[in-house]
Amino acid sequence: MTATYTGLVMAGLARDPGRVALRHGSRELTAAECLAGVHRLARALLSRGLGRGDGVTVLAGNRPETVLVRLAANLIGCRVAMLYTDRPVADQIAMARSAGTDAFVVDPERFGAAAERIAAALPAAVPLLSLGPARPGTVRAGTDLLALADPLPPGPVRPRYRPDDVMAIRFTGGSTGRPKGVPRRFARPPRPGLTAGSVFLLCTALCHGGGATADLALAAGGSVVLQDGFAAEEVLAAVERYRVSRVYLPPHLLYRLLDHPALARADTASLRLVTYTGCPAAPERLAEATRRLGRVLHQTYGLTECGPVTRLTPDEHLDPRLLATAGRPFPDSAVRILDGDGRPLPAGGTGRIWVRTPTVMRGYWRDPELTARVLREGWLDTGDQGSLDAAGYLTVAGRGDPMAIVDAHNLFPRDVEGPLLAHPAVREAVMFATTGRDRLQRVHAAVTVAPGSAVTAAELRRWARERGGPLCAPATVLVLPGIPLAETGKPDLAALRALAATADEAADPVRAPAAPGAHDSR
Repeated sequence: MTATYTGLVMAGLARDPGRVALRHGSRELTAAECLAGVHRLARALLSRGLGRGDGVTVLAGNRPETVLVRLAANLIGCRVAMLYTDRPVADQIAMARSAGTDAFVVDPERFGAAAERIAAALPAAVPLLSLGPARPGTVRAGTDLLALADPLPPGPVRPRYRPDDVMAIRFTGGSTGRPKGVPRRFARPPRPGLTAGSVFLLCTALCHGGGATADLALAAGGSVVLQDGFAAEEVLAAVERYRVSRVYLPPHLLYRLLDHPALARADTASLRLVTYTGCPAAPERLAEATRRLGRVLHQTYGLTECGPVTRLTPDEHLDPRLLATAGRPFPDSAVRILDGDGRPLPAGGTGRIWVRTPTVMRGYWRDPELTARVLREGWLDTGDQGSLDAAGYLTVAGRGDPMAIVDAHNLFPRDVEGPLLAHPAVREAVMFATTGRDRLQRVHAAVTVAPGSAVTAAELRRWARERGGPLCAPATVLVLPGIPLAETGKPDLAALRALAATADEAADPVRAPAAPGAHDSR
């Protein structure tokens, strides 16, 4: 019989039903309680007419019910799309529409306002199912799915899925910023292999990559500690209290943990793996983390489209020469570097990173044109630039498109330029990014404004923050007489980075001299 992702997780819960499988705040659910909850929720979904091939879209945070309703929907053969909780509502609506939503499940306490707008954009026939009662006036009338499930029998529900059915739609920003769906099928065994008996702490969103690691922990007979977000002191307290063995921390969160005074007195001896991914990390900080946390760091490089590709193991973190790399390919994966004409480059040459893994997607969800552009005979074009050395270690140089990774979130030009261009004084806006000594990216913007305008950089930053959120507020706003252009006629990003490096951020407004090649748009 073909192994399936959902089957492995359900079998892992049944392996030791008396153990605590999920923790969230003061709540503890045993594996037996989780199984009963999954079966009750599955029956509740069936009672609403849902079944094999239907799409269930979920907008919810890191709570046990989110884990259980996802498993329940999969058990009866539904595909699940989890909306990114940190994306603008317009993107969430686009994801829900693209996924093919037949039922919309929401956490009414945390996401009531967003759910109201998303639900209004979906067909009226799509039922709204809430994980608990909604406060009056927060979400339009729907069904409390938990109340519906509570009186139903907890006995096993027969799986309705088939191995080749689509289990989930995972979204990735990609190179254009438009939400792109990546189908994952039930016959997709987890990789890498399971680590028996682990205690995994999840302090990043379930809808991102950490959710898959939570599934792996449950499938292996372990447990998961869910936290609503990252707070260094709370993470350290949970590691000590629950003897956490695994945690996922993007580099910027790892840095915050290292910089928190509570680390010096915390007992972290239980940690076996601290996995980081999402963006490059500073070698100096990685060396510091190894000194302070022990031989536990584990880097992976991968994409939603293909799963993990390369790894840098804890032992390899002891070699300073390897800390700037993303490690070597997993035994079941391959990497090659191609030039602009599609020809392989020799060791050390920088070009486009192409990868092949057992879990590479068959194509984007309902987008054959985009699929044809990135898939060639089982190889995936990652969109990243990088190089392989003679020993097979991959170094990722950056994206081949104008995207930045800020706090492990994809940020695109439209996310920054859009709010700025909405200001009545702004005529042009260009986003660009710089990378600091800590190897973290920072986003900046250059603008031109209407003649005679006295708008300041501080005002524009506040404007962008208020309309786009904290991630969309540029670290620096350059108010220029004209945007410098390269020979291609496009904005000269190198010139803008040079201007940002020399700008005195204490001066406000920041008005830098025009760079060579700038055009005056006034």
